[in-house]
Amino acid sequence: MENVQLSIERSEEMSFGCLVDQKERLVASSFGANSQLVERHLVEYSTKTIGKSPTRINHWLTEEMIRRFEGAKNSKKVNLNRSFVSNHQAKVCSVLEKIPAGRVTTYGLISNHIGSAPRAVGGAVGSNPWSIFVPCHRVVPRSLRIGNYSLCGTLGESGSPTKFRLLVRERVPIDKDRIDSASLWKPSEGD
Repeated sequence: MENVQLSIERSEEMSFGCLVDQKERLVASSFGANSQLVERHLVEYSTKTIGKSPTRINHWLTEEMIRRFEGAKNSKKVNLNRSFVSNHQAKVCSVLEKIPAGRVTTYGLISNHIGSAPRAVGGAVGSNPWSIFVPCHRVVPRSLRIGNYSLCGTLGESGSPTKFRLLVRERVPIDKDRIDSASLWKPSEGD
């Protein structure tokens, strides 16, 4: 059975948390305005997937998460522990990892690429265990509107503004709440 550790840090108005295994791999990450919700979400994830609560530490991955949230380039390689996701979730996440900064794709384009239903892709994107590190915020509805965004495992009123903020930091061209179609990335371009 895995031993996992939980690291949580606050930066500006957000809290960031990472679950890390003994091999320095990221098991899960989460962020949101409320530190207690971030911690509860990650402790519940650990208990549900691994069967035990994590121990608290300070870990460099949390600082790396903050840096990425703030728009810094990805300077450090992050190894993901993929043991706790389904094959479908892993397939979807492998596509998400290829979406370039400054671009977006749609649930439908991903579903066509991997041979899955758009709703199943939406479920996998919405439950992405590696927030920020696997850029699920770069997936939008076919309408090219911002759409929803899950924080701490749930949809809420602060999700869409957070997604908007992340996309603006990556210089995705947005007019009001609609993304310019020139920034649309097709998964077949990433192979």
